Amino acid sequence: MKAKGKKILRLGLLLVGLFSLCMVLRQQFFSMAGQQTYAQARELAGMPREAEPLPAQPLPEESEKRWVPVPADDEYVRLLKQTNLAALQEVNPDVLGWILIPDSQIDYPIVQGADNQFYLRHTWDGERNGVGSVFLECANQPDMTEFHTIVYGHNMKDGSMFASLRKYAGEQYWRDHPYIYIANSEGVCRYEVFSAYRARVDSYTYGLGFERQQDKESFIQMLLQNSQIDTGIQPEATDRILTLSTCSGMGYTTRWVVNARLKMVELE
Repeated sequence: MKAKGKKILRLGLLLVGLFSLCMVLRQQFFSMAGQQTYAQARELAGMPREAEPLPAQPLPEESEKRWVPVPADDEYVRLLKQTNLAALQEVNPDVLGWILIPDSQIDYPIVQGADNQFYLRHTWDGERNGVGSVFLECANQPDMTEFHTIVYGHNMKDGSMFASLRKYAGEQYWRDHPYIYIANSEGVCRYEVFSAYRARVDSYTYGLGFERQQDKESFIQMLLQNSQIDTGIQPEATDRILTLSTCSGMGYTTRWVVNARLKMVELE
């Protein structure tokens, strides 16, 4: 009986090992397929792009509360203006823009579905794949002109999709990657990162539909108070707030978020 028991145990361990190996190989297959799919997206959109790296941002002095205005000759804005969104939209009409954080793996088309479930398991072209897509909150306006806009993406183990957002836990990474660029129907916008932290999925972080100035100001203060980094940037209620959200690696109840603002000014 003892010998039979040992054989059953060895067989069980072998089956567990084979199952684990199959799961690893399956994950690698989907990861490679996803990389190929997004490489095709970059080709259709006119990538790869080349530009000089942005200079690192110095830590703000205590008295500095304003960000440097966007220079007219920003190289990434010029390059993103050449993004061929129409070519991507011929493949999938759900494509509405492109997101880029220079010198990172975040360089993807943005899609929007009828809900927030479909693109968790489908790539930008609608093909089923666990790597998913970078997608806009289904309740947001597609042109991203609201006060608060949310964009989601997976935290992939291979570093793809939104995995690099976790690096904003350190201020050095923020200094080296201070801007988020988005090209869409409105043109090319450069958002300034000002906050990063772990948030509960049911928290005020994911609030939408702000109308009153007081509510907008309270929301901004909450983001600043929760932030793990101190950028010295103080958004205003007249600005647009962008939230990038990904898995925190701490279970299903929390997410890692990075907040950025699009400074809005009066045109003369």
